[in-house]
This record gives sequence, structure tokens and C-alpha cells, in this order.
Amino acid sequence: MPVSPATTRCLHCLVWLLFCFFFLGMASACTKAGYTGRNATHDSTTSIPMPDTTGHLPGDPPQPLPAMELLNEHYGDDPQQVMDIYLPAGRSAATTRMMVFIHGGGWMGSDKRDFTPHIDNMKNRDAKYAYVNLNYRLVQGSKHTFPAAEEDINRAMEFLWRKADSFHISRAAGLIGNSAGAHLAALQACKHNSDGYIKAAVCLLGVYDMKRFYEDGSAGVPQLSIAVLGGTPDQLPALYRSSSPLFYVAGNTPPVMLIHGTEDTLARYSQAVAMDSALKKHGVIHELYTFKGGHVISADKINDAAEKMFKFIAKYTK
Repeated sequence: MPVSPATTRCLHCLVWLLFCFFFLGMASACTKAGYTGRNATHDSTTSIPMPDTTGHLPGDPPQPLPAMELLNEHYGDDPQQVMDIYLPAGRSAATTRMMVFIHGGGWMGSDKRDFTPHIDNMKNRDAKYAYVNLNYRLVQGSKHTFPAAEEDINRAMEFLWRKADSFHISRAAGLIGNSAGAHLAALQACKHNSDGYIKAAVCLLGVYDMKRFYEDGSAGVPQLSIAVLGGTPDQLPALYRSSSPLFYVAGNTPPVMLIHGTEDTLARYSQAVAMDSALKKHGVIHELYTFKGGHVISADKINDAAEKMFKFIAKYTK
């Protein structure tokens, strides 16, 4: 691989540590409603608490729902098909949208735990967002090659949409993905959004054309592509194309924000340029934010990038 899993994890954590530090600076203070407590594993058949009406008279306004965490919630049978769901206090279907995080790691490594400390800092600010942190099946030798990860993100989103009423939240969702997670977020937004519930996607340092990724990447990228998809573009042309968000951009694609370094040698800047052109061609609302740097947002740009990212998600998921 072009970089070691440890290096990839460090870069991703740096991006999100800086991002969430700024994200919190943008937010106003909120009351500290207590969580029901963390569950190491959660049975999806467990009922969601309803407002406590004890001692209330008919005609009194309903009491707000308490905050709740559902950790390692299974959306499939594989041990990796789990998600963490953070439901805010005072949530409602009318006001609370979903913010869904998809980790990177080259489709072969990393974990939702990369985002957990930062979500812990963001949760319970207010009732605007329910935060969701996804795991998906990672490639392990010949197991879980594409389209396994794509299928998992789609299955996870369908699970959330089915559960939205019982969670007392809106089905409207914003996706944020980093690196391989950006590829998966873009694929979900462009290819699997027939109901229109995905309202925006922010894609950091993503890959949008898998054949071009194979052909133009730095040393180790062709081998990574073969491992992830199970063969070369010549051997599997249909799979390379069906795994590329670029070819699913259409007029009904939700707003997309692309963030990319002009000197990225892992996911080349040409990936973002090609995706930007496709979005323009189809009249999709989008932004392309660039910075001089590689496969991590430079320190001098992180605050500006985070501000634009936050405003973009807030604008289109409200």
C-alpha cells in the first residue's frame, strides 16, 4: 500500500481532531442533558424511550425526549456491520437531522473509533443533529472485496431510514466521508438516493473514478486497487465503473462539497477535478475547496475548510 495503516490512521485522526476543534468553536453552548448511558452492545429490538408523562395533566406540553446512545448497533450479521447512534435530547422528526460519518483507511483498515472522541465532543450541543458513526466490512484477503463496502453503507442508511420514526428524527441526512469514506459517501449520494433523503455530502480527499485511481496513483495504488476490487480494470471493467461515483452523477444528485489537496499523490487532484466537471455538467449544486498539500488538510487551511464544511452541511440539511 502507498502508506502504512498506522500512518493513514494518524493522518485521518489529525484531520478530524482539527476539524472538530473548530466545529465546536462555531457552536453555541447548550444545556447538558444527560445520556441514558453507553451500551457496549445494543439489541435493535429494544424500545426507544418515550417522554416521561408522570405527573403531567392533560393539555400540558409533552416532555422532551432524553438523549440516548446506541453503540455497536447491528445493521447486518457480520461483526463489522455496526454503527454508533447518538440521539440528542429534545429531538424531533421536525427538527433533528442525521449527520453520518464514514471513516477512511484505504477500504482495508481503520475503524469508526477514529471519530468517537470527536463525536463525544459534538454530541448534545443541541437537537439539530443525531450523529451516526459507521463501520463497514473491510477487505481481508479475498473477503469483502467490492462492492461489499458499498452494500454496507447502503444497508446502514436503509436501516437508519427504517428506524427514523422510532428514533424521533428526520430521515434527512448529511454524509461526511474522508478518503475511502469520501468515495463511499459520494457513491451513496450519487447512486443510492432514489428517495432523496440524502440532502448533502462532504467528501474529503476522495476517489471518484476507480480506473483512474488504478492508473494514476502513486506507487502501491495499483496493488491496493486490485486488492479492493479483486482484479485489474482490464479484468473487471464493469466493476471498476460501477464502483465509481463519477459515472452516477445526475441532475438529482444532492449538493456535494469536495475538499482536496492539489499535491495529493494517493487520491490525485485530478479525481476532484473530474468530479467537479461532472457535477457542473449536470447542474448539481456543489463546491470545490482546494488547498496546497497532499492527502491531509494542511494546518493553515483546516479552520477555513472546517467552517465551509459546517456551513455547507447546515445549509442543505436544514
